[in-house]
Amino acid sequence: MKKIILYITVLMLSSCTNDTNIDEVFTDFTVSAQEVSADGQSTVNLSVTLNGDTDSDRRNVVFKTSSGVFLPAAAESTVVKSEYENGRLIAKATLKVSTKTGIITVSVKPEYDSPVGEYVLEKTITALPSVASTIDLQSSALGIGSNYLTEVQFIGNLRNSSGKFVSSGHKVIFKDFLSDGTPANGSFRDIQAQTGADSKVSCYYAAALYPVGTTIEIKCILLDENNLPNNVSDSVILTINQ
Repeated sequence: MKKIILYITVLMLSSCTNDTNIDEVFTDFTVSAQEVSADGQSTVNLSVTLNGDTDSDRRNVVFKTSSGVFLPAAAESTVVKSEYENGRLIAKATLKVSTKTGIITVSVKPEYDSPVGEYVLEKTITALPSVASTIDLQSSALGIGSNYLTEVQFIGNLRNSSGKFVSSGHKVIFKDFLSDGTPANGSFRDIQAQTGADSKVSCYYAAALYPVGTTIEIKCILLDENNLPNNVSDSVILTINQ
């Protein structure tokens, strides 16, 4: 008899699992934008509406993302308690995108585990390239020693037309020139020539043997998709001082 009862119980649970209805938990899931710039700073608002009959102890939901982080915790998932808003039971979250381009998948589900099925809603957001329009090249000093005596550090900050970060993967090249436009033939090391999450590039530079007072232009030039220099660049003038 116990075996028969156990079999019937399992069969009933299996039937419930196949008949789960998402409307029993969620009635709407929206995102404020279908496309967003992958600039590491833009945000997208997520909102889910719960069934108005949801028990008070089952009103927490879990938002998850495949890219970016939820604010303010800066985490890939966040638990939010739904609240009544204009007569509807709503939970909200804010996603900050990363500098990675591509498809972002966001999802929401109840925090509690249902015995009859998994209630999950998903949306996709396209993270579009954030293209560099400026480079701001900064140096740790404006004077440098001759014959590799000292080094200067350079950091290039890349920004899009709105002044925000650029997408990961932008490439640059560092070059050095004398005042007549000929190569200065100094030494670059520890070159970080591709942007990441901080939208920066960097290197260290040491000058070859030149007389005191010689000026050297260090130039940071953006490369296009074919790794050819384009018209986005910035430069700093160094002076041999010892």
